[in-house]
Amino acid sequence: MGQENSGSNIKRQKLHSGGNTVATQSVDDEVKTCNGNNQEKDPYLPKIIVFDLDDCLLFPEAHELSGMPSQPVEGPLDPNNPSTSPLGTVGMRVPSRRRGGYDLDGEVVELYPCARLALRELATNPKYRHVEIAVASTSLEPSYSRAALRGIEIIPDVSVMDMISYSQIGRSGKLTSRKTSHFRVIHEESGGVPFEDMLFFDDCNWQDHVSRVLFHFLSLFVHASLFHFVLPCAGSQRLETCVGLLV
Repeated sequence: MGQENSGSNIKRQKLHSGGNTVATQSVDDEVKTCNGNNQEKDPYLPKIIVFDLDDCLLFPEAHELSGMPSQPVEGPLDPNNPSTSPLGTVGMRVPSRRRGGYDLDGEVVELYPCARLALRELATNPKYRHVEIAVASTSLEPSYSRAALRGIEIIPDVSVMDMISYSQIGRSGKLTSRKTSHFRVIHEESGGVPFEDMLFFDDCNWQDHVSRVLFHFLSLFVHASLFHFVLPCAGSQRLETCVGLLV
């Protein structure tokens, strides 16, 4: 599954248990076991949540970087409990370099605080174990974007990329500058998941990706049950501005 990611099976047996490994079942099983309890699918939740990347989940934007973000930056993975949180990779740094006789500090790609909270909730709450994650990005530097996703962790040993089932990044091949192309591929690769079962977050301030996707796929919408991801962050950074379509 996914253009850049073979699927979400790699390490997701550690999800939905606070980082503790649960039974090594495929995440594609119809019913999962979590802490000894069977978790049925919630019909009111989306089947796929689709995130934009640049300036929605991640900052700075990939095309603003001077090079590949390749050096891990360590920090607490749980922003709500930083003093007791396990440490992990919270950012990816571009190696420092000299330019014009000056030492330049490497830029660090990070998740917005609310984006980290949302992804952490998706990773650890059994309620969302059947919800798949996708990314739809028109990044001008897709290799930089993928490096950040592969490096940044949400819980120990589980990166953002490990959580992603469908990764559509860039503007080449089947992908264009219009997110409708990304959604068509996600629809195909997911085996035809209906657009009404998808949830889309995008902050785009240079064209309205959300309205364009809505125009082409009229059934795509935001489920109100996901609002708890964004309401606690109101007035804070970013993700609250990425809610695109309201019921």
